[in-house]
Amino acid sequence: MKASAFDAGLDFPLGTAQGDIRAEAVFLGGGVPARFLDYALPGRKRAPFVRVLPDRPIEVKWADPFEVRAPGGEILGRGRCLFPGAPPPQELKPTRRKALLARLELGEKDMILALAEFGGLKGLRGEDLDRFCRLSKGRVEGLAGALEEEGLVRILGFSPLRLVHRASLDFLRGRIVSFLTRYHRTHPGRRGAPLERIEKRFETPRAVLVLALKLLVREGRVVEESGLIRLPDFRIPLSAADEATLKELEGMVLSGELGSVTLDDIRTKLHLSYGKLQTLLSVLAERKRIVEGIDGFILHASWLDEIVAAIRASGKRELTVADFKAMTGLSRKYSIPLLELLDSLGVTRRKGSVRDILR
Repeated sequence: MKASAFDAGLDFPLGTAQGDIRAEAVFLGGGVPARFLDYALPGRKRAPFVRVLPDRPIEVKWADPFEVRAPGGEILGRGRCLFPGAPPPQELKPTRRKALLARLELGEKDMILALAEFGGLKGLRGEDLDRFCRLSKGRVEGLAGALEEEGLVRILGFSPLRLVHRASLDFLRGRIVSFLTRYHRTHPGRRGAPLERIEKRFETPRAVLVLALKLLVREGRVVEESGLIRLPDFRIPLSAADEATLKELEGMVLSGELGSVTLDDIRTKLHLSYGKLQTLLSVLAERKRIVEGIDGFILHASWLDEIVAAIRASGKRELTVADFKAMTGLSRKYSIPLLELLDSLGVTRRKGSVRDILR
């Protein structure tokens, strides 16, 4: 990459009180006058980490070797580029810069691991490495695979390559759990936080967020149901009166028009506010007693199971709206949203005016 500044490690001390010299950085492709600034990091006096400011932008990448020559041509020592295009001193604390450069000195695998950690939740992309170093795509992918086998990174994809450091994932997972704890405390009547709400809260690439949530689900630290995320021990608190209404609500769903009712039907019958109705429906869904479909369509879970079993036992490969109406006894008003629900559940797949029955 063309860099107007880069960080490097030298094999000799600059030897000035100011830690600042003018010299020539000579690479294989030629030399360029430059200013060398010693970061004066503890423990690096004899082999300092320096910021190199060439008089003009130069093509330089990680691990490129160079000689440092005095104006008269005398070789003062040698150096190696560690971080082309490194952030300026005010943007990176000295302790963090020292730790990063020390790891970039170690070798190829450590370089990739260090950059992945430096990238935080954004991770590290293959195109970033193309600009940073001279390793081939195959070599980079091989090193990334080895790091993943060691449990140090997670690869999000190979085309293009993208990976994230384990520590960043651990940090994000902890923040998600803390967010859900606060969310349940401030929204006790809701079954969980919508995925969209979590995405908005954490400004991180979607692939990283989805991976963090999958790991949390696998570990049993969160539960994902119908696009809602909650802690495993969370339950919506209900009073005795709420429980009584809940039983009536479930009975209405179960005994409605062959098991199907709308939100307006329920609210009118039970004299519930919209917010209270949503809370009670969330509890029934949490207890796996109902399934909520498109446009507020409510169906008792046991009846849905019967419908799915009947469709798969029919022996047919395709299903029309007329077939479905005859099978269930539902009107078109209820048949269409229920068929759309079955599509979303992977039971059927719409194909023109008919639906394929999926096995």
